[in-house]
Amino acid sequence: MLLPVAFLWGLVLLVGAVLLWFGLDAGEAYGHFYILPWVFLTGAVVAAPSIYLLYIGKFDLFHPLVFAAWSYIFPAFVIGGVIIAFDLVSWFFMSFIEDPRYNLPLTLAYVAIGYASLTVGYLLPVGQWVAETTEKIFPKWDWRPDQVWLGGIVLLVIGIGVNLLGFLQGLLGFQRNIEIGAYDGLLYFLVTVLTAGSVLLWLAIFMVRERTGLFYLITTLLIIFIPLRMALLGSRGSLFAGLVPVAFAFFYSGRKIRLRYAAVFAFLGAAALFVGIAYGTTFRNIRGVETRAAAGDYMGTVVATVDHLLETDPVVLVGQVSDAFVQRIENLSSFAVVVSNYEKLAPYEASYGLENNIRNDLMTALIPRFIWADKPQTSDARAYSDLYFNFGENSFAISPFGDLLRNFGPWGIPLGMMVLGFYLRFIYRALIDTPNPAMWKKTVYFLMLVAVSYESFYATIFPSVIRTTIVAMVAMTIVHFLVRKPLAR
Repeated sequence: MLLPVAFLWGLVLLVGAVLLWFGLDAGEAYGHFYILPWVFLTGAVVAAPSIYLLYIGKFDLFHPLVFAAWSYIFPAFVIGGVIIAFDLVSWFFMSFIEDPRYNLPLTLAYVAIGYASLTVGYLLPVGQWVAETTEKIFPKWDWRPDQVWLGGIVLLVIGIGVNLLGFLQGLLGFQRNIEIGAYDGLLYFLVTVLTAGSVLLWLAIFMVRERTGLFYLITTLLIIFIPLRMALLGSRGSLFAGLVPVAFAFFYSGRKIRLRYAAVFAFLGAAALFVGIAYGTTFRNIRGVETRAAAGDYMGTVVATVDHLLETDPVVLVGQVSDAFVQRIENLSSFAVVVSNYEKLAPYEASYGLENNIRNDLMTALIPRFIWADKPQTSDARAYSDLYFNFGENSFAISPFGDLLRNFGPWGIPLGMMVLGFYLRFIYRALIDTPNPAMWKKTVYFLMLVAVSYESFYATIFPSVIRTTIVAMVAMTIVHFLVRKPLAR
C-alpha cells in the first residue's frame, strides 16, 4: 500500500507546485484567492487515502483515515479554505492574523503535513503489531443479534438516566456550569453508555433475521430518540450525529452497500444537517446565554424554538441556515490565528493554565476530581479562547494540529499525528480488520473512533480514549452478563 500512496502523493505535490506557480500571480489581484493552490494541495493530500481505498475496492466510510477526513478535516480546512478565498465569512479575529498571505498558506501546509503524518503512522506496522499482540487477551464473546436486546435496552436506560442527570447538573445541553463538581468528569464520560447501547441495538436491528414485535418497538424508540436528543441538547450537529451510529451499524451489519442505500443516507444526512442547523441556531438565539437553567425554562425554549421555525418563511430559513452552515464549517481561520501568534503568546500561557497542557493532561487527567479536588483544568477551551481571541465566552476550535504546534513547535505536528496514526491502526486492526469479528468489537470500535476529536485539543485525545475504554469494558460486561444469564437456565 505504501508504494501507490507515495506515488499519489508525488503526483499531488507536482500538481500542487504547478497550481502554486500559476496561483501566485493570480492571488495578487483577487483577495484571498492566493490560498487556492494550497487549498487544492491540502485537499488532495486529505483525499488521497480515501481515493486509494475506493480504487482497490476497500472503501469504508468508517475507516479511521476516511472518517477523519470527511467528519472534520476536509470540511473544516479544505472547504473552509474555499470559504475564506471567496470572502464568505468575516470574522472579527481575522485581524489577529498578522500576515495572512504567509500564515494562511502555512496553516494549510501544517494541515497537509499533519494528515500525511497521520496516514504514515497508520501505515507503519506499529499499531498492527500491538493489535495482534493484545488480541490474545480479548474476550471470546460471540453474541447473536437476538441475544443483545435486553443488554442493549439496559445500557440505553442507564445512558438516558446519565443524560438526564447531566442535563439537570448543567453539564449537557446549551448551558454552562461555572463550578466544576467532583463527579462532573465521571458523569460526562458515563454518557458514553448511551452511545454504546444505541450502536449495539442498531447493529442487532440490521443483523437480526426474525422481526418480532420487540424488534419494531425498539426500532421505533431509537428513531424517536434521535430528534428528542437534538431538542434537549440544542446543538446544530446533534441530529446529524444521531444518524452516524445508524449508518455505522448498517455498514458493519454485513449488508451489501448498494447505490440506493447510499443515496438514502446521503439525503437523510443532508436533511439532518439542514434541520439541525436551523434548530440549533434558532435555539441559541432565543436562549441567548449559556447560564444554567431550570428544566421548565429550558423546555420552554425548546417549544419556542419549534414555534419560531414553523412560523418562519422557508426562503428566509434557507438563507439563515446557509449562513450558519458556512460560519460553522470554516475553521481554517481560527487555526491560522494560532499559527500567527503562538510564539508571541507563549510567555502568557502559564497565567492562563495552558502551558504544556499536553504533558500536564497526560499526567493528571486520569486522577478523578473527587480524589484531587483542586486538580487544575489544563486544557481549558475558554482560557484558550480568552488568550488567543480576546473572547472567553465562546469555545473556539483549536484542532490537534494547533495544540501540537503550541506545545512543541512545527515538529510536534508530524510526530504527534504519527502517534495518533498508531492508535487508529490499532483499533481498526484489533476490532474491525480481525479474524474474529464480533458485535461487541464493532460497538467498542465506534466508541473508540469517535473518542478522537479533530476539533479540540490533542491533549484530551488519549485521556478521553482511556476513559472511554473503561466505560466500554464495563458496558460490554453488563451486556455479556445479560446475554449469558438466559442461556444458563
